[in-house]
Amino acid sequence: MEWLTLVGTLSGGVLGVGSTLLVESARARRERGIRLAQTQREAYLRYLTALTETEAALLTISQPASGPELISAYRAHQILPTYYELLLAAPPAVCEAARDAYSGLRAIRDAIAATGLTAGPSDEWQAVHVPYDSAVRELRIVMRKSVLEDT
Repeated sequence: MEWLTLVGTLSGGVLGVGSTLLVESARARRERGIRLAQTQREAYLRYLTALTETEAALLTISQPASGPELISAYRAHQILPTYYELLLAAPPAVCEAARDAYSGLRAIRDAIAATGLTAGPSDEWQAVHVPYDSAVRELRIVMRKSVLEDT
C-alpha cells in the first residue's frame, strides 16, 4: 500500500509539472508569434515610409543634379538600412517584392544621375517611374497578405 501512495504522488507531480510546462510552452510560442508579427508590421511601415520619402526627395531634385547632391537625397531617408531590416523580418514573398521596389527606386536615381531626367509626363520619366510604381503597389499587396495571415 505504501508503494501505491508513493507512485500515485509521483505520477501526479510529474503530470502536474508536465502539463504546466506544456501550457507555458504554448503561451511562449503564441507571444513569440505576436512579437514577430508586430516586428514585421513595424519593418513594413518603416520601409514603405523610407521608399516614399526617398522617392519624394528624388522628385524634388529631378533636374540636372550633381552626384553628391543626388546621393545625399537618396541616402537621407535611410532606404538601405530599412531595406536590410525588412529582409531580416519579412517572409520570402515580401522580401522579393521589397527587392523589386528597391530596384525600381534605384533605376529612378540612376536615370536622374545619367540623363538629368525630370519628373513629368515624358516617355522617359514614365519608362522608369511606372515599373517602380507597380513594384510598390505589388509590395503593399504582399505586405497586406502577410499581415492578414498573421492575424
